[in-house]
Amino acid sequence: MAGNERDSLGELRLAFRCKLVVESGAHDRHFCPVTAYIPVSYKNCSNLEVVDSKSKRRVPCQVSKKRHGVTLSWLVTNWKAGTKQTLLAKNRAAHAAAPRVRVDNRNDEARVDISVHGKPFTTYHYGRERVRPFLHPLIGPKGARVTRNWPGDRTTKGEHRDHRHHKSIWVDYGACGKVDHWSEDPGHGWQRHQQFLNLSWGPVFGAIRARNAWCYPNGRKQFEELRELRVYALRGGTRLFDLDVTFKMTQGPVTFKDTKEVGLVSIRAGRAMELRHGGRIENAYGGVNERETWGKPAPWCDYSGMADGVHVGLAVLDHESNPRYPTAWQVRDYGLMTANCFAESHYRPALGLKGDMRFRKGQQRTWRYRLYIHPGDARQGRVSQRFLDYVSPPAVTVT
Repeated sequence: MAGNERDSLGELRLAFRCKLVVESGAHDRHFCPVTAYIPVSYKNCSNLEVVDSKSKRRVPCQVSKKRHGVTLSWLVTNWKAGTKQTLLAKNRAAHAAAPRVRVDNRNDEARVDISVHGKPFTTYHYGRERVRPFLHPLIGPKGARVTRNWPGDRTTKGEHRDHRHHKSIWVDYGACGKVDHWSEDPGHGWQRHQQFLNLSWGPVFGAIRARNAWCYPNGRKQFEELRELRVYALRGGTRLFDLDVTFKMTQGPVTFKDTKEVGLVSIRAGRAMELRHGGRIENAYGGVNERETWGKPAPWCDYSGMADGVHVGLAVLDHESNPRYPTAWQVRDYGLMTANCFAESHYRPALGLKGDMRFRKGQQRTWRYRLYIHPGDARQGRVSQRFLDYVSPPAVTVT
């Protein structure tokens, strides 16, 4: 995998080389992130040239630090089932790939702007005047805004102005002990931005990793949350990004109580995507609209309809490593879609179940989701295939 060589100053260092064999498996792959772990120091492979062994074409890749090694990430597009590829990687500092996703922290405005291939995609708002951080807008195929603008943008006309806490895409929980981190009613809790642990971008993805304090109404910290967003460099308006949420009970034990007012990932779709305007909800088992999807466990759920005159959809994919996978969905015909695996007494009251989850002091748990913005409805967007990409990506052998 590596050998010794001297750099321009004559100092001995470890030269990085490796071969990666990638196999698509039994399914076609169209917009599929692939990651390989390599047990080597970051300083020895921070600049790589990766080429296809047959065509000799460069494959844009991105290196990230990990404990005791690095991860190498790239995108697989338009592969048929059974495809096999061999990649060769070697240090070549002069060939560092240009970024295709950019992350721009406008600290004076308390916002982080993310663009993909030079086009605006979304903004992460984290100012102290906000009750909790959120993403807005969310821009998909042909520039369509797929989430509600109000109240993030109060100039938009014709939108329904219910539920002021429904801000495009956000993370919340209605009953953390006795604290309401869902609504903005009197006595609600706060999510306070503490710091960015990582802001990075490159040829494959851009990433935000932030530490937030979930606080009592008086501002005293209740526990911490680490939120990581990774946006991939897909072309053509289709967008794909991962959202990981980790709760850590830094101050003491907390019980997440059974409530339907929860969204470890929460979405309010745009007005024209609502069912009353011709929209459609669909889950992984074929359930359609609120009547067949509300409170039902499923590996993914999709909201589709018209946005700025374009037929688009937004799917949330639940990772199989998440507690209580597959999650149930608090999804409504009026545009709300949240992943909520806690509301057992509301979903199935006749069974007498309770969805509480108790955390000890110092305990932490992580939930992982992938969000996919696509043309058309769930079938046209091939959401089921994108779910397989997420939980069972192409196999990679590193030598």
